[in-house]
Amino acid sequence: MTTSELQNLFELYVINLDRSADRWQRISQHLDGLGLYAQRISAVDARQLSPVELSEHYNEYLNKRTFFIGLKPAEIGCFLSHRKVLQHFIDHSDKPYAIILEDDVEFSASPLAYAEQWQQVLTGPRATMLKLYKRRPINGLVVVEAHGTSILRPHLVPLGTQSQVINRQAAKQLLQASEQFGMPVDVAYQQVWQHGVDVLVATPNQINEISEAVGGSSISGSHGLSFAYKAKRELRRSWFRAKLRCKSRFMFWQMGR
Repeated sequence: MTTSELQNLFELYVINLDRSADRWQRISQHLDGLGLYAQRISAVDARQLSPVELSEHYNEYLNKRTFFIGLKPAEIGCFLSHRKVLQHFIDHSDKPYAIILEDDVEFSASPLAYAEQWQQVLTGPRATMLKLYKRRPINGLVVVEAHGTSILRPHLVPLGTQSQVINRQAAKQLLQASEQFGMPVDVAYQQVWQHGVDVLVATPNQINEISEAVGGSSISGSHGLSFAYKAKRELRRSWFRAKLRCKSRFMFWQMGR
């Protein structure tokens, strides 16, 4: 596939905060070097939102019922940013697929090496997302394997929203499923039985995460929290993850994944 063919099929977006102009400059230069044009999507800045605006889609009741801890404003902003890019794709593009990147990544090789594989798994009526990065090795069913790259349907969808490729039906279903949310966006993406999107994962990684090199994440952090609070939080986290693993494995087999 040529660069022109890729750009005719795939809309390329980068989510970037207005106050992080240096990150946009770095990733746009990286993409320019690959001959790719990206649209910048201004990330939702939680610092600029009122409590009412933060709660427009974030549902505290849903959070208490389905997650183990309340979301921080930055986590809400991250989810809203991903909803924003999905909506932009639906409203302003007629291309069949979208590549969605956060601003702390870079491709490990030219996407031209992967694009035909992307198209192969995204083509068709089924809502599909392909994640291009995972922090740890995963297990699952091999869907496509060629040229040293595999695409898996994982037993458990890995965390992270650094980079994904989606088709239009996936964008629509993810928007509908997250009209009200109570958990972080990457955890919501793990729950395939809720949104109905076929989430696949490329291995080895097709992008590199370089968040530490560009200043780290604005979401994580435990500064100022008491030891008792952090211990209680970690116990809840462990219990939540154990239940999620069991449910994911059960649904993998039940849904024919």
